[in-house]
Amino acid sequence: MSKQTLRKEIIKEIERLNTTIDRKIIKGKPFEKEARHHRELLMTLRSLQVEESSTYAERPRRSCRGKSPVRRKLSKGILARVFTMQFA
Repeated sequence: MSKQTLRKEIIKEIERLNTTIDRKIIKGKPFEKEARHHRELLMTLRSLQVEESSTYAERPRRSCRGKSPVRRKLSKGILARVFTMQFA
């Protein structure tokens, strides 16, 4: 089974569990077993997504913004802040 097919099947099972959980909530019945299975499927789905996006070509590039304004102010030093009346 390919990863895409597995992902589709997991999504279908999650949708089925959601409807089952919703019905049990409406009826006032406990749904701990279904909730646990739902969490396990979500963790599996997330791990599949991480594996798919872990290749080097698909990783998002970091943006180059430079230093933050706070860090720029702090890097000037205490004397510059005192003499310009900017204490923080």
